[in-house]
Amino acid sequence: MNILITGAAGFIGCQLTPVLEREHTLRLGDLKPIADRRWLSLDVTRPDDLCAAMSDVEAVVHLAVASGHEGEFEDDALNQRRFDVNVKGTWNLLEAARRAGVRRFVYTSSLMVVWGYPSPEWVASDAPARPVGTYAFTKYFGELLCENAARHSRLEVICLRIAKPVELADPASKTRAIRPQWIAFPDLVEAFRLAIGAQGTKFEIVTIVGESSRRRWDLSKAERTLGYRPKFRLEELGYNLGPET
Repeated sequence: MNILITGAAGFIGCQLTPVLEREHTLRLGDLKPIADRRWLSLDVTRPDDLCAAMSDVEAVVHLAVASGHEGEFEDDALNQRRFDVNVKGTWNLLEAARRAGVRRFVYTSSLMVVWGYPSPEWVASDAPARPVGTYAFTKYFGELLCENAARHSRLEVICLRIAKPVELADPASKTRAIRPQWIAFPDLVEAFRLAIGAQGTKFEIVTIVGESSRRRWDLSKAERTLGYRPKFRLEELGYNLGPET
């Protein structure tokens, strides 16, 4: 399958590319240059860039994001950038994919979309949104855009509400407590791989978190829809679980 990855130079994209290239032909889109012949300069806020990038593409994995600092460090410039990239950029990409006849679209959402459910409440995989913070709102708006695109086009869309990934090969990752929802990178990458090939889906929202003794986010839909089961339990690999926030 020919797949366009946006945000391919980012934290997740660098881990996902070596796995997907075993099965698929990749096009690596990012504003940041990558030392790879498959890289193309791609700005999701520029519709013309996206239309050109969609030639012969069968699936899109949308990782491009504007995040940055949270809480007291947020300012107007950061929030404007978030809306430009996370909302307008997602709209632009969905439109380009629709016009090009792309079939599968995997959208990277965030667990922050449902962060308003207080502990110890159990949170369904596709629970109604309760976003906390500007970043979460922009990710939620992206989910709404994805649902609309799936309803009014041939696009098949899976939104993955993901937790922060942990790089197992990095010794520094064990120097401080992790949050119980964080996920081992190999598990997260597998979720994306499965989402690309999932059958019988038109639009789905699926939560993807790590397994832990304090998990309160439902993974049954991930198993049912994607065939996903986490293989790593970070607390059994020497990580200490801290608070959720």
